[in-house]
Amino acid sequence: MGGIIILEFKRFELRDKPLIDKYFEQHHYEASDNCFTTLFMWQDAYGIRWAEENGVLYIQGGGKREPFLLPPFAGKDAKFLDGLLRAKEWFVENNLPFRFKGVSKVVKERMEELCPGRYEFTPDRDNYEYIYKSEDLINLSGKKFRQKKNHLNQFRMQYSNYEYMPITEDIIPLCRETAASWVETHHEEGIEDELVAINLLFDNWDALGLKGGAIKLFGRVEAFSIGELLNDKMALIHIEKANPDIRGLYQAINNEFIRHEFSDVEFINREEDMGLPGLRQAKESYNPDHFAEKYDAVYANEADNATGGK
Repeated sequence: MGGIIILEFKRFELRDKPLIDKYFEQHHYEASDNCFTTLFMWQDAYGIRWAEENGVLYIQGGGKREPFLLPPFAGKDAKFLDGLLRAKEWFVENNLPFRFKGVSKVVKERMEELCPGRYEFTPDRDNYEYIYKSEDLINLSGKKFRQKKNHLNQFRMQYSNYEYMPITEDIIPLCRETAASWVETHHEEGIEDELVAINLLFDNWDALGLKGGAIKLFGRVEAFSIGELLNDKMALIHIEKANPDIRGLYQAINNEFIRHEFSDVEFINREEDMGLPGLRQAKESYNPDHFAEKYDAVYANEADNATGGK
């Protein structure tokens, strides 16, 4: 292995977006970690880096504490196989146990077909991403959405003077103020990382091709949401924030944002629940159409995992 050059992982910069988008466009990915913006905004919080070599894209996560790789991004099967081998070598060179995360169902099937019996896959339910039909989120039709629609109608009756507006350069400062005050009054783990990510989106709004919507009440932005097109059939919601003391506001920003900005796409990805019971209940209550499943992968031979399959 002495002749191997270790993959040079680096930070995500805006200038990298066209190159990385090119890899993501080769397949019809549904997950948020197949989106440049997601990787860009969370790279410092989760130690995310990237490398490219011989027509294959590699993405590392977990920082130095629990490093892992996403499965390689490559178009043709031969390149994908090269990427699997190169990933194995990277784990060996760094004396790390082999670990892929974020393996989609489609990629899992591809790995099983090309390398039968080599890998063992475990569902990562906490990171399954919730995919909804946009028409469901807009119309809230039928018995299964009755409670959501009631909350939304009550909000509209009680706050009939609310104003929905698309996020523009004029609105961004108001959204920043809302996000900053929200952080000051909440103390959940990771909340400061989220504020950094939100401000990074606002700092690079046009370059990232983002869309946003805000709800203004009594002269103040009380809710906002940020998203973008993930592919021609799906939009991805990166951020959704609302004042929890205003009943029905979360339902309102969800509904208004999708209705105004993404009514022309079939599906909406609202990301994972991270295993948090309250968040899982909230996401399940919107009746997802399906999940973007994710799997962890290790070598089926346990001894190989300690050496990267050497």
